[in-house]
This record gives sequence, structure tokens and C-alpha cells, in this order.
Amino acid sequence: MVRPASFIAVLALGGALLVSGCQSNSYSCKNGVCHVTVSGAGQTVDLNDSKVTVSEISDRGVTVSADGSGPATIAVGDTARIGGVQITVTSIDGEKVKFDLR
Repeated sequence: MVRPASFIAVLALGGALLVSGCQSNSYSCKNGVCHVTVSGAGQTVDLNDSKVTVSEISDRGVTVSADGSGPATIAVGDTARIGGVQITVTSIDGEKVKFDLR
């Protein structure tokens, strides 16, 4: 049985999405404070002239680095200075993390 090429392409795309998971991010900034939401680890967000990378999201906290700094894990409710920014983790829900950046 011969399958159309489009069917094979759809299967390949579906498999890639399952492996990579859904990733997205959004943010809003006002008066030097950015409220950030990241869904899925492995993302870099450009904010206030800084690059913030979220490498892991777990129940323990979020592991982030900024502007080439080493990674650090921040628990919900905690604040840490990473690179040249200050990050406060406000919530974690599964693979979605919210944090404030100053």
C-alpha cells in the first residue's frame, strides 16, 4: 500500500511536536519591571537588553541564566540576581512558569 507524501509529512510533524512539546512565552513591561510567562523549558527571552534562558521547569523551581551567567534554580516566591537582572518566581504550574524581571 502506498501512502501519500502529505500523510507521511503530517505523521513526522506530529512526532516532532510530541518530542519537543509546546513552547511559548509572553511578557509585558512597565516602569522597569517585566512580568514574564514561559511555557516549556529550553527558551531564551530577550527583555530589557538582557537574554534570559529558561533551561528547566520543575516543582523545585525554574533554572535560568541571563547574559551568559551560569544557571541557577529559583523556587516559587524566591528572588535571585542572575547576571545583570533580578528575577522573582511568582508561580509554577506544570511546564508553565511566571516570573518578574527587574
